[in-house]
Amino acid sequence: AYRAIIYNKGAVVLHMLRQLVGDDAFFKGLRRFYSESRFTKVGTDDLRQAMEKEGGQPLDRFFERWVYGSTLPTVKVTYRVEATPAGQEAVLRFEQGAEVFDLPMVVTLTFADRRKTTVIVPLTQTTLDHRVPIQGTLVKAEINRDAGGLAQISTGRWGG
Repeated sequence: AYRAIIYNKGAVVLHMLRQLVGDDAFFKGLRRFYSESRFTKVGTDDLRQAMEKEGGQPLDRFFERWVYGSTLPTVKVTYRVEATPAGQEAVLRFEQGAEVFDLPMVVTLTFADRRKTTVIVPLTQTTLDHRVPIQGTLVKAEINRDAGGLAQISTGRWGG
């Protein structure tokens, strides 16, 4: 059981890291990590540094929480539709609990005509409002539909 937890957590953490930094930076980071550490003893910090160099962002908190930590983030996600001069937008609000995690939030928007749009929102602060231009009637917003992230998530509409 211990091995299953460790290996499965590692796979999910790498998946979240890829979503957080983007495919291009992630794969460049892996190539850098491989070329710089081939035939040498390496650790997690070496992977973090390679990803930071390619992604252009600090990842110390991500690694601290996800690799060395054992708690899960709590995230409350609410949304509303707002009219703007440019058209309608879905306004997604993310609120983390006391401990801030860096994690990608995968949001799938479903419209009345059954179209779906998926957006990845990098969550790196306590509260974040993210705007998504939409076309059509928004029926629902699903969070973490692909089960590719670890978090305790509660959802709802603003004012509803």
